[in-house]
Amino acid sequence: MSNKHLKPIFWGIFSGGGTAAALALAPMVVVICLLLPFGVLGDPSSFYENAHGWITHWVFLVLFSVLVFLFMWHGAHRLYYILHDMHYPVGNGTRYLLYALAVGAFLVTLYIGLF
Repeated sequence: MSNKHLKPIFWGIFSGGGTAAALALAPMVVVICLLLPFGVLGDPSSFYENAHGWITHWVFLVLFSVLVFLFMWHGAHRLYYILHDMHYPVGNGTRYLLYALAVGAFLVTLYIGLF
């Protein structure tokens, strides 16, 4: 048991990010890029005023920040292993830098949402 490592945690968050991307990213793109600009959801100029109440709620902020974190972690993990498979000399420093960027994106999203 002295040979513990964090691979299951890293791969678990990676799979959560892939699942979140598969389930949430397509509807987000459809709403933001198609339904809203073409007026299906109402007047685009008044959408912000109508949605401001639930967008600024702390539950939405936390859920959106977690979603951003999962997307970023998934991308960081995938990028690291693509570089590794291409025999580009990447070490643990690069891996942890990419993961730190995902955590940083989470914190920036929370900060922007709170202030």
